[in-house]
Amino acid sequence: MNLIFKLAEAAKVFSQSGRGLTSLLKKGVSIASTQLLHNCKRYIPEVNTILDVGANRGQFALSAMHFYPNAGIHSFEPIPAVYSALKQNTRNVPGIHTYNFALGSTTGTLDFYANHYSHASSALHVSSLQQQLLPQTAAADQISVPVKCMDELLPEIAVKHPVLLKLDVQGFEKEVLKGAVHCLEQIDYLLFETSFVQMYDGEPLFDEMHNYVKELGFEFIAPVGFLQTDELQILQMDLLYKRKK
Repeated sequence: MNLIFKLAEAAKVFSQSGRGLTSLLKKGVSIASTQLLHNCKRYIPEVNTILDVGANRGQFALSAMHFYPNAGIHSFEPIPAVYSALKQNTRNVPGIHTYNFALGSTTGTLDFYANHYSHASSALHVSSLQQQLLPQTAAADQISVPVKCMDELLPEIAVKHPVLLKLDVQGFEKEVLKGAVHCLEQIDYLLFETSFVQMYDGEPLFDEMHNYVKELGFEFIAPVGFLQTDELQILQMDLLYKRKK
């Protein structure tokens, strides 16, 4: 019954988004990213540049091309093996540009946990709570990856407004923003995932992140996605902000 329910939900999401069920057969296509961007589209009718930080295999970028077909997308993924899949999945999409490094508050190298469940990979260690709730995230390999600050990087990328900065870096969002304080005036919309419980050791939770981005000059628009347990406890939520005028 659970599988039937998930298939029914997938059909509903893709029908509402206009993507069509055949899209599910394409590599890199994601139900979660399609739903997330379908919700974002309600609040952001137009985006011309997307900074896709924590791109994984290109799920968000490929979904974004459906909702914002004229956008230039810059996707950042630090894990070499995952980056190879990102390159493969987006190779025929000229609007998507890929980069094999992390973003953070410093430039150099970064100790990184390449999780065997790649969606959980992070510069932070998976907490014992997450391992209990999501056992598939328990195993990871520690590697070293290159890292850059957005303040140094963004001048090299031609952006066209409106600009959406999407962060899906598993508890490392604040560090990315610390490295972007001088260029955030170029960001029109901010989309990031935040936790209500400690999913990663040392990660800032919702209150801290919400107050921090408000101090940076953004105002809250709406929640556009969430992760919850089978008992309906909300663990994480995707939040959308816009720069104050």
